[in-house]
Amino acid sequence: MRKLIGVMLALLLAAGAVATSPPAAVATSADLPEGPSVRGIPGAIDLSADSDLAAWQRLQFGMFIHWGLFSELGGVWEGEPVTSGYSEQIQMWADISEEEYLDVAARFRPDRFDPAGICSLAKRAGMRYVVITSKHHDGFSMFDTATTGYDVTDATPYGKDPLKALADECRSQGLKFGFYFSLVDWHQGHEFDGGNNNPIPASMEPVIKAQLRELMTDYGDIAEVWFDMSSPTDAQSEEFAGIVRELQPRAAVNSRVWNNKGDFRTLGDNEIPSVALDGAWQTPASIYHDTWGYRSWQVRDDLPGKIRDLVVGLTGVRARGGNYLLNIGPRGDGSVVEFEADVLRGMGDWLDRHPDAVLDASATRFGGQPWGEVTVKDRDLFLHVTDWPESGELRLPGLATSVTTVGEDGARQRLDWRRDGDDLIVTLPGTPLDQVLPVIKVELGGELRVVPPGTVSLGRADSGGNGAVVLGAGDFEDGYSYADDGSYPSTRRTTVRHTGYVTADHAGQVSLAVQGEARPDALYRVRVGERTRLVKGEDLTREAIGPFPVRPRQVTPVTLTLARPEHAGEDLGLSLDAVLVAPTGSVVSWARAPERLTVGTVTGVPVHVTNLGRDTARGTLALRAPDGWTTGGAVTFSGLTTGRTHTVTAPVSVPADSTTGPAGLETVLTGAGRRVLELTGTVDVVLPNVARDRTATQSSTAWDGVASRAVDGNTAGDYLRDNTTTHTAEPSDQAWWQVDLERSHTIDTVEIWNRTDCCAERLADYWLLVSDTPFTTDSLDEARTAPGVTAVHREDRAGRPTAVDLGGAKGRYVRVQLASATNPLSLTEVVVRARRSE
Repeated sequence: MRKLIGVMLALLLAAGAVATSPPAAVATSADLPEGPSVRGIPGAIDLSADSDLAAWQRLQFGMFIHWGLFSELGGVWEGEPVTSGYSEQIQMWADISEEEYLDVAARFRPDRFDPAGICSLAKRAGMRYVVITSKHHDGFSMFDTATTGYDVTDATPYGKDPLKALADECRSQGLKFGFYFSLVDWHQGHEFDGGNNNPIPASMEPVIKAQLRELMTDYGDIAEVWFDMSSPTDAQSEEFAGIVRELQPRAAVNSRVWNNKGDFRTLGDNEIPSVALDGAWQTPASIYHDTWGYRSWQVRDDLPGKIRDLVVGLTGVRARGGNYLLNIGPRGDGSVVEFEADVLRGMGDWLDRHPDAVLDASATRFGGQPWGEVTVKDRDLFLHVTDWPESGELRLPGLATSVTTVGEDGARQRLDWRRDGDDLIVTLPGTPLDQVLPVIKVELGGELRVVPPGTVSLGRADSGGNGAVVLGAGDFEDGYSYADDGSYPSTRRTTVRHTGYVTADHAGQVSLAVQGEARPDALYRVRVGERTRLVKGEDLTREAIGPFPVRPRQVTPVTLTLARPEHAGEDLGLSLDAVLVAPTGSVVSWARAPERLTVGTVTGVPVHVTNLGRDTARGTLALRAPDGWTTGGAVTFSGLTTGRTHTVTAPVSVPADSTTGPAGLETVLTGAGRRVLELTGTVDVVLPNVARDRTATQSSTAWDGVASRAVDGNTAGDYLRDNTTTHTAEPSDQAWWQVDLERSHTIDTVEIWNRTDCCAERLADYWLLVSDTPFTTDSLDEARTAPGVTAVHREDRAGRPTAVDLGGAKGRYVRVQLASATNPLSLTEVVVRARRSE
């Protein structure tokens, strides 16, 4: 049942339940628009409650500098380009001895290192802070340290501390300053390790601690400390972060100090999260994805395209609430690569054209839109259009604030717009004003408020409704973060929040009854609107919680979090199956069916009765289904005390000749007293999946992402967490995955499931190919144009799922193939629904 799966909320109204709001009238820019139908929630995402961390978040955009002894080599050793790995790690990839590396130091003369010029360039780009490598994995210190002579002042003819000069210049020009510090140190004794996950022996600790104290003492105020790699113990992580907090209490420590001891989470290189993240976070970005340190043979072309790509990256990160730290890699002589300087100046030009759209603007609760990103500053909403809609119209759903004017940012001409319920629809000009990244400015009539997707309106009992509502899994917004067990490979995405949204026409009281599994001893915070209850896990899933007040004509968030998490990324440890809620004093029956039922199968569907009345309840409970289906008989229950739920399993049999599409299921409750609520819902009846457990292959394999994962029936999609996603090599040329259905079928639809953790773009601009004969080529053009092949092109990013209508195409072999010549293919599940076999 779509509205009866996942987490269910039955909202209890003491004064009676509420009615669904009528459709809002359409308002246009030619009218004086009325206010929204409901009062939404605040649309801007708040900063951290910690003032120091909030100050770091306000920096928003910074310059990363990877510069060191490795820069002198420029990615070349013994006259040949070193094509493996990043160039800042060339000592490992080229297997350069320390004696040979010291010869490089002997000629290191960065006389063109210009702190004033670097700071001016950062400011020109709109950046507000600078973070530079104090020591990379090679262990060569780019600052004056008393711990070793293996540093820039003692081992090079330069003989000066360039980082001291840069720190002073940052302070002079009003920029904040920070250090990158590698916990891997090949000079101090770490072995070369391609993953850079070396444990830290006790013998290395004194040097690390002493160097941290020098950096935190001798360079003025530090805004950020960017630790990197290695596999420290919990105690080591605590000590390293503790030195920073002792000597620089306002500095923000990144998560790569490991063991969840950091202040903010560092994402993967160049990663823009595809899902919402809670808490403070940062994306480290590089101008070239192949290296961070200077590479003399790096291809540098298409300046306008590079500027656009990085502006889109900056906007995507800022619109989701993260900081963007963009890297440059100066040459060994200290000079900035001209192409990189031009890129930064181009980004600064775009920011100058849109001075309020990114810097000092806030992330919003709209999240990523099909056409781009959304930010807000005061009463100005900015729509960043990364994909100009071919329809000529842009739709922003869930805007619960009145609109005064709409126009392109920086232009005088106004654009036509209209309202469709709570959606804003803007008529776009034929050609955007800004060719880098167009921005539409929406002037609001008040504070930004939104109606989140999945918001459910409660039905009124006295007008035919039952006063209860169900939020399915897809209706809930999950807040995500990350946690680790002391290293990069152990990093995993975590769920730290569940939030659903409801509206009501009348004031009343709501109660929640949660079904699922929770950590028994964990303390959870249940918040409904402005009211909070603390509940132990063992009670959260056993007793009804409430009542909570609900205000009329207003979106009310219903949120579950840990009350006292050990760190910001600690997982809830809460698996929600269902939460029943109904008017106080009533007894409610409800079911939790899967979203889809397959023809010709029998599925056990849990049916619940929850007592929210004062007296012990008894009666019978049954499930009613369409004609021809069977569900088992009514079941008697008794002794059901207040707040408790009784569950039975109904065997729902769907005949093989059933019509596909939506079907209704209804609970039937008798004998339970006067105040009885019976919830109804729908399920999708679907054809069988003929791809399940069939033989799958793919063009290549990486990260143990075997092809069979995409036909194992598991659509979870978090690659690191549950191993449900395939992965081809990267880079790949027109990567493909395919399945042999073993015989020809008449195919109705194919569902393509993307991953959930990151990298969703690895399943975009793809082709779905169906053939009765085997595919014998890696070439996309040859495969899709072969005789008898049905080919469907999808330019968009695959969803969860994207259902592709094949219209009865016949075939035995199904292939998913990327158009890209560089992207790997990442795929969670392929479901092939067939009408009949031949």
